[in-house]
Amino acid sequence: MSKVQNSYHVGGFPPEVNDVMVKLFRHYMPNHAPIWTEVGVAALGLPKMRIEIRVTAIVP
Repeated sequence: MSKVQNSYHVGGFPPEVNDVMVKLFRHYMPNHAPIWTEVGVAALGLPKMRIEIRVTAIVP
C-alpha cells in the first residue's frame, strides 16, 4: 500500500512543526515512506484551524 500525504499550514512551516510531523509519520507508518507535500495557505475552513492533513492510501 502506498500513501500520499498533503498538509496545509497557516502561517508558514516552523521547524518544530516539521519535526513533530516527521516523528508521528515514522511512529504511525514505520514501514512506509509517505510522499509528503507541504503547502502554505492563507486560511483553512475555520478561522481557528492551523493545519489540515489529507491522506490518500493506494491499495493495489
